[in-house]
Amino acid sequence: MEKSKITVLIAENNPEGSFFWERLITESQNADIDFVHIENLSDILKYLENESPDVILLDLSLPAGGGFEIFLLVYNKAPTIPIILVTGSDNQKLSVQATLEGAQDSLNKNDITSYLLNRSMRYAIGRQKHLRQERALSASDELTGLCNRRGFLIRAEEQLKISDRSGQPLFLVFADVDGLKAINDTIGHHSGDIAIMETACVLREAFRESDILGRLSGDEFVALLTDVNDINEDALTKRFQETLDEHNRHPSRSFQLSASIGIASYNPRTPCSIGDLLAKADSLMYKKKKIKKDFGQLQVFAEIKDPVQSVLAESLAETRNEAIVKLMIPILRKCGVDAGLSLQLSSWVAKGSRELKLSLIKMIEDIGGASGGPALRMGLFDDSEEVATLAARVIGKIHLTSCLPALMRVSKLREKRYPEDELFLTAVCQSLGDLAQPEGIPILRDIVGNKHPMNGKNYSLTVRLEAVKAIIKINEPEALRILESLPKEDNSQLQEALNHIMKNFHSTSAKTSNSVKSA
Repeated sequence: MEKSKITVLIAENNPEGSFFWERLITESQNADIDFVHIENLSDILKYLENESPDVILLDLSLPAGGGFEIFLLVYNKAPTIPIILVTGSDNQKLSVQATLEGAQDSLNKNDITSYLLNRSMRYAIGRQKHLRQERALSASDELTGLCNRRGFLIRAEEQLKISDRSGQPLFLVFADVDGLKAINDTIGHHSGDIAIMETACVLREAFRESDILGRLSGDEFVALLTDVNDINEDALTKRFQETLDEHNRHPSRSFQLSASIGIASYNPRTPCSIGDLLAKADSLMYKKKKIKKDFGQLQVFAEIKDPVQSVLAESLAETRNEAIVKLMIPILRKCGVDAGLSLQLSSWVAKGSRELKLSLIKMIEDIGGASGGPALRMGLFDDSEEVATLAARVIGKIHLTSCLPALMRVSKLREKRYPEDELFLTAVCQSLGDLAQPEGIPILRDIVGNKHPMNGKNYSLTVRLEAVKAIIKINEPEALRILESLPKEDNSQLQEALNHIMKNFHSTSAKTSNSVKSA
């Protein structure tokens, strides 16, 4: 097996048998393994309600009835966990029957060797990993990358079960894009695709990473919020609308993005199905949409966009060839990027190669302007540190203050997910300094004070220095207060370097002031 941490559940009614399986497994592989031994079937089923081992070794001689019935009970409780059956006799019929119903393998106790058992486990875990990847692909919406209807319903059903066990309530937000048909009929289906992709961006920015986001159909979106202790319906509505307004502030838009939402709460003390919850949220959404319609608030566009940019946007939407996109970059540099083009570019920043992503972000850096916001925000979320770092730097360089909330949010997410990404964090500090907005000071203050979200992890001297430089640009007195508040036992190099920065800053400020007076 590959060297990694795995958990093996041994469902065996004989403690000596469990030790036998542990010895066989550890003889011929180098993985770090946690063994969980449970003898009773009811305890096994209870364990699987909250835990997900990597593989189950199931002894069909458990004292709970027929062998095949035992397998079905365990399989129905944990259908996504690979199960290897262990029998005391050569029962070929049982093995075939169980395999057809979902068992990964069936082994005879009398014939098992260490090599055979480990090979069976390795293949079972590998096959299950491949199946999970296939299921993930089949559960994703191709245009937006959110869950499709099937994927959302599967994950939502699981979340409702967790809510029932924990007693934690949930919120379901049902969103419907306003005027999508008018956009399609007036300025083309590629613009309709842009509206759909942009709505997906709004959901990602308005809600948390832990929330389940999906696109149910053409213009219908949904979000199941899993942590609702500190929010209410009014706060959710306000957050969603503010994110929409932020997108609509970009200049040269060909349409105003608009959506109506309905919010339904799920109380585990009075449970209902996910279908009933969706119907309730849909009904609330429809009432709000009707109010908009009655007051004439469903106008989504007022003018037709530039025909050249319209053709370019349509070409970007229709092509699947990166080479064509690369050839279009010089044209885009000359023509500029409107909102429609920016959304198409953000799509390519999401799905293109690393080289293409970097080229598009550099192009946005050269062009400047607020219309590059969606593509840069998409770049921030990229797995590649190089792409995310470039996007962060460009946001500050072209002074795109509309991207400040996304920049701060992603910096926290990446610190937890990729604590070693210091290049990205350095770029964030530089960008926050360039944007010079007071909202960035709390993050910068934590970095200077070495308050890292990961226990035992210290910020490097380089990152902390960049944070101080940024605070100086935003608020010099605040930088002085932070410098004075640092404990004396803190890094002496940091103290010396910070004092040097302050001296240089004052020297530069004095020269600038004298130059102004002379002029």
